[in-house]
Amino acid sequence: MRYIGKEMRRVDGIAKVTGRAKYAAEFELSNLAYGYLKLSEIAKGTITSLDTREAEKAPGVLRIFTHLNAPKLFPAPPGGADNKEFRPLMSPNIVFNGQPIAVVVADTFEQARYASQLVKVTYSRQKSVTDLRTALDSARETNAQKSPPPRGHFASAYAAAPFKVEQEYNIPVEHHNPIEPHGATAFWEDGKLTIFDKSQNVYQLRDYLSNTFKIAPEYVNVITLFVGGAFGSSLSVNYYPPLVALAAREVERPVRLVYTRRHMFTGHGYRPDTWQKSRHCRGQGWKAYCYIPSGCHQHINVRGLLRGLLQGRADSL
Repeated sequence: MRYIGKEMRRVDGIAKVTGRAKYAAEFELSNLAYGYLKLSEIAKGTITSLDTREAEKAPGVLRIFTHLNAPKLFPAPPGGADNKEFRPLMSPNIVFNGQPIAVVVADTFEQARYASQLVKVTYSRQKSVTDLRTALDSARETNAQKSPPPRGHFASAYAAAPFKVEQEYNIPVEHHNPIEPHGATAFWEDGKLTIFDKSQNVYQLRDYLSNTFKIAPEYVNVITLFVGGAFGSSLSVNYYPPLVALAAREVERPVRLVYTRRHMFTGHGYRPDTWQKSRHCRGQGWKAYCYIPSGCHQHINVRGLLRGLLQGRADSL
C-alpha cells in the first residue's frame, strides 16, 4: 500500500525524456555493419527459387543470409531442436505474411536496404486463412492438462433454466508499436558474444543464444539498459537476435539490425485476434447458476490457430 494511489517518479523517466537513455540500436561501435530484413510477400506457401546474385554484387554488401545457407551456419537450431516456435531462415516454408526470408548485411543501412530489393524470389502460393472465425473447427486446445475439470451438468441445467444470456465477443488484433522499435547490435570477441537487445528477459535470451551457438552462458553478455516501451512484446526471445549474432560472427565485425515500422507489425508478438462465446443461466428464485465460456485465439508463436477452452460448469448456489 506504499505506492497505490500515490504519484511516483519513474526511475528512468528523466533519462528517457531528455535523450540520455541509450537503447539497443544506439550503442556506437567501430567498423559497424548493418543488417536489413527481406520479407515474404505471401501469407502461406513455399519459396521455389531465391536468387541473391545481383544483390551480392551491389555496393557495400558483405553477406546475405537465407534458408539456403543459414541452417548450415548455426551450430544448433535456434532455440533447440525441440523448439516448436517460428524460427527464421530454417526452411523455404512461408507461414505468415511479412515473414523474414533473407538478411542482407552491408557497410551502411542504405546499402543493405537497397540490396534487399534486388533479391529475387518466386513462390508457390497456398490458400491462407486470415479470418479467425472461419477456422474455428480446426482449432485445437492448448494446455489441456491445466484446464479445470467440468462440474455439474450444464446442458440439462441450461435447457431448464428460465433466465438465460448468450453472447459472443470479438477482440481484434492489437499491434505493439512502442517508440523504440525492436533491434539489436552484436559483436564477437575471443569466442564471446556481446549483444545489445531490446529485451524484457535478458537471462532467457542469454540461455537461448548459449544453446544456439553452443557456448557457455557466461560467454554471452546481454545488455539492455533501457526498454523504450514493449507492452510484453519483448518478454520472449524474438526471431532477430540469433540472426544478428550469426551475421556478426560470419562477417567478423559488429552488426546492427533494427526493425522498420513495417517490420513492427509482423516481427514480434502482438495481442491476438480473440473470439469468445459465453452462456449464463439462472434458475427460478436464483437458486442455481451455471455458465460455459469458450473461446479461440491466434497463437502468435507459430502463427496458427489454437483453441483455449474453459470447461462448462453448473454450480448450485
